[in-house]
Amino acid sequence: MSPDLIPLLPTHAALLAGLHHICFAEPWNEAAMAGLLAMPGSYGFLAASAGQPRGFILCRIAADEAEVLTLLVLPPERRAGLAKALLKAAAEQAAADGAGRFLLEVAADNNAALALYRDQGFAPVGRRKNYYGGRLDALILERRLQEERSVLPE
Repeated sequence: MSPDLIPLLPTHAALLAGLHHICFAEPWNEAAMAGLLAMPGSYGFLAASAGQPRGFILCRIAADEAEVLTLLVLPPERRAGLAKALLKAAAEQAAADGAGRFLLEVAADNNAALALYRDQGFAPVGRRKNYYGGRLDALILERRLQEERSVLPE
């Protein structure tokens, strides 16, 4: 059964913080989630099935770029295609809103996430040294959403 993908709303901040606490060693609290949801250009989706949250993606669009701020799937729900569904929905929204690039950061040692992102068309474009806790690099990945438009007249 495919999950319901529900557009994120400011009222989801507490729920998102609770899910983030389950999945990350340094989780974002409710105030942080509320602040991100209130930012211009922010959007995302909550994956739910049988009325229960299973994961979410939170993104933002600025100019012609979209960025994944956070993506998670609860541990018992992993490897069931939820992350792919969330990424697909977020990429489609970004493209519909005019973004040509979709960016994200991932820990250099997160092999499962790297495999997922590669499978979804992301490629490395940079590295942030010691980004996570001053000890672990972040890889910056990019996926092109739209072909570059020529700046030359036809």
